[in-house]
Amino acid sequence: MKTLSIMVSRYFTQVVILASCFLHLTAAGKVLADSEQTKSMDSFYNALSNRVEKGVRGPIGNWHYYVKDGFFRIDSRKENIEFEINGQILVDGGDIDADDELQNAFPDLNGSNILFRKLNVSLYGNFYDTVDFKVGIDFANVRDIQDIWIRYLKNPFLKKIKLGNMKEPFSLEYLTSISRVTFMERALPDEAFGAGRNIGIRYDSLNPDRRINWGTGFFFNTGSFSTVGEGASQISEANGFDLTARVFGLPVYEGDGRTLLHFGLGYSYGARNEEDLDSPMQFRTRPESRLTDDRLVDTGPIPGKGRDTANAELAMVYGPWSFQGQCYYISLDANAAGDPDFWGYYAFLSYFITGEHRNYNRSTGIFTGVTPQPVFHPTKGEWGAWQLALRHSYVDLNDGIIQGGKENNLTAGLNWIQNRNVRMMFNYIHAYVKDRASLPAANGRANIFQARFQLIW
Repeated sequence: MKTLSIMVSRYFTQVVILASCFLHLTAAGKVLADSEQTKSMDSFYNALSNRVEKGVRGPIGNWHYYVKDGFFRIDSRKENIEFEINGQILVDGGDIDADDELQNAFPDLNGSNILFRKLNVSLYGNFYDTVDFKVGIDFANVRDIQDIWIRYLKNPFLKKIKLGNMKEPFSLEYLTSISRVTFMERALPDEAFGAGRNIGIRYDSLNPDRRINWGTGFFFNTGSFSTVGEGASQISEANGFDLTARVFGLPVYEGDGRTLLHFGLGYSYGARNEEDLDSPMQFRTRPESRLTDDRLVDTGPIPGKGRDTANAELAMVYGPWSFQGQCYYISLDANAAGDPDFWGYYAFLSYFITGEHRNYNRSTGIFTGVTPQPVFHPTKGEWGAWQLALRHSYVDLNDGIIQGGKENNLTAGLNWIQNRNVRMMFNYIHAYVKDRASLPAANGRANIFQARFQLIW
């Protein structure tokens, strides 16, 4: 087994290479800072940005093609038909070093890996301010259709209802985009108990002027699919349904979100067919890393009639400081397994060294992207936003005859946000697994070093 020192040395070498490049850029920036070349580069960049934002008119139908707020847009001549195309490219790399106990249980866990975490392309459309829709496909996960929904905009009530495949309204961490969360991966209990995406109907109150908002929905337990044509068969083959709701409040909101206090509660009831052995209930999670497909804790399949899942949310922002935490509890109606209950939680603290703060969407009750002030501009000696973060997460999948294991993770993170489109992330994870009966992992530990390059367009 590789020693921790060897792994740290390898990771340190990679960081040194990145730091060297960074220092060279810094030196170059200082040399160019007062030069005519810098002024010329700035002028060229500004002219190019203005030209791209102005766009061009197409030869057919005089449609307008342009870039706005970092996204590619297409408008009809009368601007009554609009499309927006955006994407996410997330590339992960790193190394996992497990002790002998975990290595014996998971022979493929150790080692280095690099992969596309996400390769997503989304199309948003609006027709005559009457109907809008979204289609999102993740090509990094075998062409996984993630979002495909439509809504009617002319009625003030119906405009808050979406119909299609989408996230269920449950959990602050899960509803926040993976490209906007503070760490590279969501916390252990969120991965284990999250409701996920399903086909259904969802209502959101979407009122930014109210202190309390809510969302609810009815969903078939369909899971993901790879072609639009699979939707109907997914519904007919669904194992039960989910009724899910979330309510969140904002008792404190000051300084355009620079100071805020968020509370939230979520509940999901899932009805299942106990005799459907092809899609039983199962709860498991990776060690907050996609470098491996191994789930260090896993209940295994559990046939049952259903489950009740509850969730509590707390988040605070005080200038560059932020705290966020959630608790999860799930109770199963599964007589053969003794009606087990599982639970978990996470909590993290983050701080922007450069003074920015986390942005919050008052309508949806989630955190959004951060735009550095100023953005990355090395020729001016401006290096974007830097954020430090520390998280502890825990999940317990043991109850009665179900002994899926317990996992404690401690994660330290450093985020470098160059602008609203580009972010680099560095995470160190110490994972501690115990009491999993199905594999000999009584007291296994793993150290994970990982980094991500993220581009949003």
